[in-house]
Amino acid sequence: MIWLAYFIYFFLVLRFVVSLSNLLTLQWLRKLRDDLPMQGGKQPLVSVLIPARNEENNICNLLEDLSSQNYENIEIHVYDDLSEDNTGNLVKNCRKKDCRIKLIEGGPLPEGWTGKNHACHQLSRYANGDYLLFLDADVRIGKSAITNSLAHLAKHQLSLFSLFPVQKMHTPGEKITVPVMNWVLAGLLPLILTKISSRSSLSAANGQFMFFRAEDYHRYRFHAEHKNSIVEDIRIFRSVKKKGLKAHTILSNGDISCRMYNSYKDSVNGFSRSVAEFFGGHLHLAALFASVTTFGFIPVLVFLPSFYQFTFLTMLIIHRTLISWLSRQHVLQNLLLAPLQQVSFCLMVIMAYHHKLRHNLNWKGRNVYQASMQSSNTIKA
Repeated sequence: MIWLAYFIYFFLVLRFVVSLSNLLTLQWLRKLRDDLPMQGGKQPLVSVLIPARNEENNICNLLEDLSSQNYENIEIHVYDDLSEDNTGNLVKNCRKKDCRIKLIEGGPLPEGWTGKNHACHQLSRYANGDYLLFLDADVRIGKSAITNSLAHLAKHQLSLFSLFPVQKMHTPGEKITVPVMNWVLAGLLPLILTKISSRSSLSAANGQFMFFRAEDYHRYRFHAEHKNSIVEDIRIFRSVKKKGLKAHTILSNGDISCRMYNSYKDSVNGFSRSVAEFFGGHLHLAALFASVTTFGFIPVLVFLPSFYQFTFLTMLIIHRTLISWLSRQHVLQNLLLAPLQQVSFCLMVIMAYHHKLRHNLNWKGRNVYQASMQSSNTIKA
């Protein structure tokens, strides 16, 4: 058991170093207006593409944000994916204020596709821009968000730029689930390696914000390539790297935000879809990580000398503090809620096993595993 205790101790040291590296390498979106690309003496066209299904509570907020951007050469396409609420009519009302907004009426979901991937693929067919920015309908963006993002993409000559928005949390259920995402990400992956390393295993992405160079996107049709994936963002990022293209994922400094979920149940179900992809698609690794980070303090406190015990607990606190600060989250709140966040993370992994075994996870009225199963059956046939 003492060797297990030492393993857990030095695993925390490694995660501590990773989180510190993300701080020291400044992995945030910054103001880079001077680096904006120009084409023929004018700003390139950016196509903002928004898949929307039952988003009547969010869509107008995002469209108003887009209309207020200081980067004006944009077109905005919204794909109404058979919404059962008032999403489509609200988009039409917003178009009266900004003629750059276009509504695309969605059709039936073809066999072998997940809803979002199909919506994004359809949106790309209507896009005329030199750059394609895919946004989830629940994202909020500041006035300079497109300017800064485009400048970052151009400066580093990226084919794909993705970003983790600052997460807005209002209910207790959100506060003990949503921080888990950045705690895993920023504690296991030095984000600068997503840019400087060609290894596809060093990948991270967030489907809420995916910014592509249009030429590369149209050549490879990334959403069609991963049409049956329920975690398309990370897989697309890996695909970009495998094709020898450059990509980068960083954190928002506050100008791009999102409220992902409204309840504990939705948060657990939502994250259970993607938790395995943080570990290369290996759910057993996610389970091992959950076990070590939740119960690992026990062998450390029982079998190691007091020096290791003290430094272990100190690193735990500083590690949580660093990641909370990197993510622009409430530091003291995350420290106090850390035990409940760990329990929630374990539940996400358990739910991921449950969904995998039953091939059933309903999201916005659809079974997101259905497309994957249909695709597998087609291949076997």
